[in-house]
Amino acid sequence: MANIDKNMLELLLDEQDKEQGISLADLMKVVREYWDFLWSKKWIVIACGVLFGALGLAYAWTKKLNYTATYVFSIEGGGGSSNSSFGSIAGLLGLGGGSMGAFSGDNLVELIKAKSLVERTLLRPVDIDGERMTLIEYKILTDSLRSKCDEFVKDEESNLVSLCELSFPVDLKRDSFSREQDSVLSMFSAGMMENSIAVAKRDKKLSFVEFSVTSSDERFSKLFAENLLSEVTNFYVESKTELVKKNIASFQYRADSVRRDLDKALFNRAAYADGNVNASRQVVGVQLQKANTDIQILGTVYAEMIKNIEVLNMDLARETPLIRVVDAPYYPLANDKMGKKKGLIVGGFLGGFLSVLALCAWKYIMDMKRKMESEEVAVVSDSE
Repeated sequence: MANIDKNMLELLLDEQDKEQGISLADLMKVVREYWDFLWSKKWIVIACGVLFGALGLAYAWTKKLNYTATYVFSIEGGGGSSNSSFGSIAGLLGLGGGSMGAFSGDNLVELIKAKSLVERTLLRPVDIDGERMTLIEYKILTDSLRSKCDEFVKDEESNLVSLCELSFPVDLKRDSFSREQDSVLSMFSAGMMENSIAVAKRDKKLSFVEFSVTSSDERFSKLFAENLLSEVTNFYVESKTELVKKNIASFQYRADSVRRDLDKALFNRAAYADGNVNASRQVVGVQLQKANTDIQILGTVYAEMIKNIEVLNMDLARETPLIRVVDAPYYPLANDKMGKKKGLIVGGFLGGFLSVLALCAWKYIMDMKRKMESEEVAVVSDSE
């Protein structure tokens, strides 16, 4: 019993010493112990480094290149004003003024990855070595998705449609697509949105937007980036200015109506005057005076409407946003090519580091296992 109490006291003292911390000498001893262990296993570390270096070299040799086309652009203008003459004129006419900020600059970032705009871009025609085709057809061509179509045999019993049976010609309207064409187009657009298109604002306080398109074909990356930016720009500008254009069209329609009434009044006055050249009745003079009054009123109204249309056109020019390209992609595009030397060095370093980490973990586990076994033996011997 006394021996057990003595052992318990020693264990408590050991725990107290451990709580007080490890001395520098103990730490150096542990480091030295692990260093000697790793040095004894140096050939394992070297072998792992050589193996991973060879894998890195093979990866750099066989890796398929991806090319990235990057645009940087800024958004200028397009800001509405509460004091705008457009708002006051539209309010007088009952056309409904309002804010032009339905699409803000931040929303343009999301528009670039909108599915409908990506699909429109894929269906845009491009010229490839003198042949006109849609971008989705060129994507299918560059990805060699029809490489085995010469050997294709249709299964009459299956309802599935192969890509060899589908095409996306330039003149085909989107509304006339079949269910299978819609599915393929949706699949391609989803893949582009998830894996190929990246967009972000460089700084929240600035209006610079950066977006890039990455693919395995250099020409496709550049063509798709150009056409997507054009599609987004057109949609963005049309959305920002649609209300003003509709009001200008409505105002112009009313002005044309007033102009027709004015022309009709001028013709009627001339016809009435020609039919009563030598009339002596006073009523003739009254009718001519009424006609002159109508002509004067209609002329004044028409002049004011033309003036207001010009003001609205100035508002339209001010409200139209300008998307200015700051940086555009040029050939050769940036790619993710890894050099053979870099692959060898990175692979070798990674293999050596992982092997050292695994050996240290293995030694730690074995040391803890031996320590636990020795403590169990000591407790059993003391209890006996």
